[in-house]
Amino acid sequence: LEEAERKRIEDLKEKERQKVTEELELWKKQQKDAEKQKRLQKEGKLHQEVEQLKEEKKEKMNKTRIPNERNSKTRLKPTKGHGSYSIFSENLKEEQLPAPRSAATIKINFTSRVFPTALRESRIAEEEEWLRKQAEAQRTMSADLSELQDLKEEEKNPDWLKDKG
Repeated sequence: LEEAERKRIEDLKEKERQKVTEELELWKKQQKDAEKQKRLQKEGKLHQEVEQLKEEKKEKMNKTRIPNERNSKTRLKPTKGHGSYSIFSENLKEEQLPAPRSAATIKINFTSRVFPTALRESRIAEEEEWLRKQAEAQRTMSADLSELQDLKEEEKNPDWLKDKG
């Protein structure tokens, strides 16, 4: 009975695996198809742009060959807009450049501060207590210095004093 139950459970698992695998393959295929469509659309747009460029070149060549048509109404006009983008267009490059910025000097004044944190992040009471303790420690050190001046250099060494003790 247990073997039959295990076999049934394994079959269910295998069916689920196959179902999920098929769904995954279908999704992958849809993604590839969508990617192909996008690529084809891009290639179509590129092809159209290339054709436009070729036509413009032909028109320019015709224009340079016939000097009497300068005054005609079929004069070439520079095209603007999205559809007429060309990497060879010099006018487009000039249009894209912004005006240069004006140069200036900015002066910044900082307030002097003992602590590394900014005043807005500090705790004033704790800082004042720390400063008070530091000042007291400095006073005791200066008092100790007068006592330590009488000692020899080896007597000031804490390791020597420990060994002596």
